Parts: sequence; structure tokens; C-alpha cells
Amino acid sequence: MTYTNTGVNTWSYQLSIPSADLSPTVSGTPPVSTPQTGILQTGTLTFDGNGNLISDTQGTGAAATPPTDITASISGFADGASNQTFNWNVLNGTTPVITQLAAANSTASIEQDGTASGTLQSFSIGSDGTITGSFSNGTTATLGQIALASFADEQGLSRNGDNTYSTTLASGQPTIGAPTSGGLGSITGGSLEASNVDIATEFSNLIVAQRSYEANARVITTFDQIEQDTIALKQ
Repeated sequence: MTYTNTGVNTWSYQLSIPSADLSPTVSGTPPVSTPQTGILQTGTLTFDGNGNLISDTQGTGAAATPPTDITASISGFADGASNQTFNWNVLNGTTPVITQLAAANSTASIEQDGTASGTLQSFSIGSDGTITGSFSNGTTATLGQIALASFADEQGLSRNGDNTYSTTLASGQPTIGAPTSGGLGSITGGSLEASNVDIATEFSNLIVAQRSYEANARVITTFDQIEQDTIALKQ
């Protein structure tokens, strides 16, 4: 932002970014490539005798009294970034935030509605399945949401192994929705899932399997003893 005193209580301003950050514009037939200057907006600021801002202009537009907020559009970034609109709020409600004083330049206050670029540092998952990311610039953003599915007959699902299942005619088609809605359960982030089987039944099955193994082992032992006795009879 560059300010230039052009007269009594009158200043011109220029909002700009480095021209190297912008791609040239192409127009005409045959097409002609014209470098962008990087100048986003120009205009004037007019103050009263007490240093209060009383009017402003944008580009070649007429002076606005009282002053209005100033906007500047940025298009054609060289790195392919999306176009942006810069808002310069010269008013806080109805009170101007810029003054003209017979003193050295100084910044009285800073307000911003944007942030520096940041990288994803961590993420968390809420009970409704919302995935929230935390970035290095101190901001958070919703990255997505985990969906859940219910079936008319969950026991009818086909077991594929590795804790995965697929639908069958018996299970019916899935009803998909957000967690905690439509009768679906909630999600607990950062928790290890406990066993989802009947522990008593599984222990009973384990005992039965153990007994079957012991019985089979005894059969082999008995057969081995009979075989040894048979060989002894021949001798």
C-alpha cells in the first residue's frame, strides 16, 4: 500500500503486489501476451482539518461521502492459485480507521480476516464422525465426515476376512447416514474397539475345541498301542 500526498488534506493510494506473481494476460487476434503491472486498485483519500477521513474514491469512480470500504480483485496468479478479492475496511462501523496526522507514521491497531498458509499438523474425529484438522497457522477446518451403514440383517453379511464384510441378499442393502442420526451409533475417536462377540459363548467353543483335540490325541495313542501289541503277537 503506497500513499502519496497530492494536496491539502488529500492523498492518493495504490494497492499492488509484485508483478512477477501474476501471469500475463492474453487478448486479441492474433493473441498478444501482456504482462500484468501488479497494481490492484488506486484512488484518493480526503480528510478534514482534524485529520478525519471524510471521503474516498476507487479507481476512476466518484468520491464516496461518507467513505466506503475499498475492494481489489486479484486474478491470474502465476502459481495457479485461485482468484482472490482483497477487502480494505476503512471504516469500523461508521468510524474511520485511518487518519491524517502531523506526526510520524504509526500503526494504531491491526485487524485481519485471513491467515498465512499452513500445513496439517494433526486431526481429531468427533462423535458425529466429523474429521477436524489442525494446521500450523493456528486454524482448524473440517476435512470430512465418516459415514456409517446399517443393515436389515447384520448376521446375513458375508465375511470376507480381515474384519471386512460384504452385502448379500440376506443382509439387504445398506442404509447410509451420519453417526448419531437415523438410529446409527456414534464414533469414539482414539479408542481401541473392544471385542464384539459373546465372551461366554467363545470360551465354551474354546473348551469344546480343546476337548475334541484331547479326544483325537487319545485315539492316536490307542491306535499306536494296538499296533505295537499286534507287532508283538507276530514275534
